[in-house]
Amino acid sequence: SALRPKAPTQASTSTMPPPIPKKPVGTPLFGIARPTLVIECFLDLCCPFSKKMFVALTTQVLNAGPDKFGGQVELVFQNVPQPWHAQSSYMHEVALAVSLVNEAAFYPAVSAIFEAQTDFFDDKVMDKTRSQVYSDLIDVVVPALAAAGFAEVTADAIGEKLALTGEGNSGSAVTLPMKWAIKYHRLRSIHVTPTVLVNGIEAPDISSGWTGEQWDEKIAALLA
Repeated sequence: SALRPKAPTQASTSTMPPPIPKKPVGTPLFGIARPTLVIECFLDLCCPFSKKMFVALTTQVLNAGPDKFGGQVELVFQNVPQPWHAQSSYMHEVALAVSLVNEAAFYPAVSAIFEAQTDFFDDKVMDKTRSQVYSDLIDVVVPALAAAGFAEVTADAIGEKLALTGEGNSGSAVTLPMKWAIKYHRLRSIHVTPTVLVNGIEAPDISSGWTGEQWDEKIAALLA
């Protein structure tokens, strides 16, 4: 009968599934296809201990490139903005915005933010707006990226990724990557920064105070 209601379609009877990232969450340093060791560092850009670990890894351990360990070791940066430092979210959003413009610029941007980290501590940003913190962060990363050969990652390009897409809680281009980052570390029960997973298993013996030599010894033992 023409008056009989049509059977509901699949689209109308089911809710949309949550978005799934099209590639693994986190940013690899080298992009090695099948590494033997994957070192996932869960770091907060506002955390001094995270900075210490990042600097040791990138300037003392993996700074020689992937060939140092025969192309067997990959470092993956996982974003963990800690909510007790509200500005940490803005710091990670700027790093993710850079990555959306050019993923290869992510690590130089993170290095620059870590270098200027104390300028974004609670006492420095307490009276600043979100837009002001974004602007200050962009002022930090753009010159560093230009010096590193990423002149295309301009202030306007980063700002475009941070701009709201509409009214209300519409978010920006970095909102979904931030959600994936948060969901990823929550599913792994990551609370403390830094936390390190090696091949998906927590390595609680690894400390933010480790020297390059200690990292080298740990990696060599795992590769033996």
